[in-house]
Amino acid sequence: MNARMDPSMTERGLHRVLPGTGLALLLSLVFAVLGSRSLVVGMGAFGLVTALAFWSGQSPWGWFRSLRYVLFFALFLFLAQVLSIQSGRAVFRIWRTVTTGGLHAGATMALRFLTILSSSFLYVTTTDPDRLANTLIRWGIPYRYGYTFILALRFVPFFRKELRTVREAQQLRGMRVSVRSPRRLLRALEFVFVPVLVSGLVRVDTIAMSMKGRAFGLHPRRTLPPKQAMTREDVAIWCCVIGRLAITLLARRIGWT
Repeated sequence: MNARMDPSMTERGLHRVLPGTGLALLLSLVFAVLGSRSLVVGMGAFGLVTALAFWSGQSPWGWFRSLRYVLFFALFLFLAQVLSIQSGRAVFRIWRTVTTGGLHAGATMALRFLTILSSSFLYVTTTDPDRLANTLIRWGIPYRYGYTFILALRFVPFFRKELRTVREAQQLRGMRVSVRSPRRLLRALEFVFVPVLVSGLVRVDTIAMSMKGRAFGLHPRRTLPPKQAMTREDVAIWCCVIGRLAITLLARRIGWT
């Protein structure tokens, strides 16, 4: 997955909403797929995530390419449920009977996996770590933990960049690292994982020295930037949150499938 969307598109859609608003949207989507077994609710939740990704400046090709591994594992979960669950009416038979219960369970599981992973990825890629940390600190979380959270988010693109640099350096030297067998996997770990890990440790040591030089943690509180006002995008997302919760509760009440 790409750690960040196109920087030229960072002022569209979810990029403009407050971190708390984005978090409320994420929780509502997770509640929608976990709180109901309705396929209508699940497909609607994943469709909403996809629409919001396009609204935020992501191209259709780039979005689905970023989710290619998520889509692959969702298909694997679907097939596993279809072949293992034999409840309900038989639909057809290949080498094992496929039933309505298996199809419903597989689709439900796949949609849950897709929605939770894609919405979490969208939230991370459209939320500025500094703004998110400031929001958490305003909610009462100590700023030391908030800064730790920022570092965790910022190390994701760092490791991706280091991994790309190591691979390009190996290609220039005529090395081709493959993971098609256990032996080649160990070789890939030796020539790829170790350099990236060493670069990460060096970066951590540099950050630790910088924090120590600035007396990080000396004071129990820190000064926060001014609180940002809600935008039109925030209002639109809150309408989506309320609508999504209402649809989920309605589906549970009347038993949508």
